Amino acid sequence: MTLGETIQYYRRRAGLSQEALAEQVGVSRQAVSKWELDEATPEVGKLKALAGAFGITTDQLLSGEKPPEQSSGELPPQAPPGKKGGSDGEASGLWGHVGRAVKRNSWLFGVYVTLGGLGTALVGGIARFAFSRMFRVAIGGMYGYDWATSAVDGAGNPIDLPPEAVTELFGSSPFGGQVTVLSDMGQVFVTIATIIIVIGILTAIVGGVLAFWLYKKGREGTD
Repeated sequence: MTLGETIQYYRRRAGLSQEALAEQVGVSRQAVSKWELDEATPEVGKLKALAGAFGITTDQLLSGEKPPEQSSGELPPQAPPGKKGGSDGEASGLWGHVGRAVKRNSWLFGVYVTLGGLGTALVGGIARFAFSRMFRVAIGGMYGYDWATSAVDGAGNPIDLPPEAVTELFGSSPFGGQVTVLSDMGQVFVTIATIIIVIGILTAIVGGVLAFWLYKKGREGTD
């Protein structure tokens, strides 16, 4: 007997479908089918798992000899696909389907994390732009007069700044030397928005790495 024939025999003797055996061994049903058709050979670790599922040793599995039960030339009836017998087998088959589907598509979780991170960064960017415009205050008059109306020192006292001094500090503008600066409250909000952007970008990076890793793990589990 070939290894594939031996696997098929012991699987049928155990009353297992290809799907049920694949669930126990941790591979896909297609992998079990390829083993039984001798189109592929199980790895060493999978051979041990197969022997454990059949309740035999790996030597028996690899011997290639006909088991004593096969002397009559008949094989035990094969269990219907996805069943181990009774309602318990049906439930097991259903949960097996769900488990494999979740494992194959677990990488989508990483994609969702990435999209969430990008969305967070976008919201932070919009907020930063809005706050930087909303909390600006003008310093100086339209034509360079009344500079002290908005300029104050650390104690909140007005500062009498001539147009030349403000122009030297803040640069010129199209409005006769009038300039705008971000208020203290605006700086707080802009800083918070910047932090949100950074968190969103980092989350997107982590999500991308996680999606790639889960995709590779899912592929390994179905080979």
